[in-house]
Amino acid sequence: MQDRRVRWAAALPWLFTCGVLAAAGQAPTAPRRGGNPEAAKRVNPVAVSPESIAAGRRSYNQFCANCHGPTGKGDGNGGAAGAAPADLTDATWDYGSTDGEIFGVIHDGTANDMGSYAERLKDADIWNIVNYVRSLAVKK
Repeated sequence: MQDRRVRWAAALPWLFTCGVLAAAGQAPTAPRRGGNPEAAKRVNPVAVSPESIAAGRRSYNQFCANCHGPTGKGDGNGGAAGAAPADLTDATWDYGSTDGEIFGVIHDGTANDMGSYAERLKDADIWNIVNYVRSLAVKK
């Protein structure tokens, strides 16, 4: 019994940080793997600028870095056992790679891995995160 309590206590920070508790009891609205054609049509209304990227970096560090890691490589400490957070620097995007699809994943969460941030972030903040995440991509 003690061992079970220790495991739950260790998991609680991840549950809160990654939004699983916020999404508990709600049907996920984000797509399963493979992208979201409707979200792909959404156009990013926030221009990419140093200010937007800096604002996105601040929000990313507060809400995303615990799971996705400080540089977006998916190596954060908050990921659930067996559910590795996405590497945001690579060319593989499981839920789609358009700005609209990235926005949708952050806003709505995913079916299995990530809770919704719609209640914690304004849309403009999410778009800034999208712009920041784009800046993390490995340059060829």
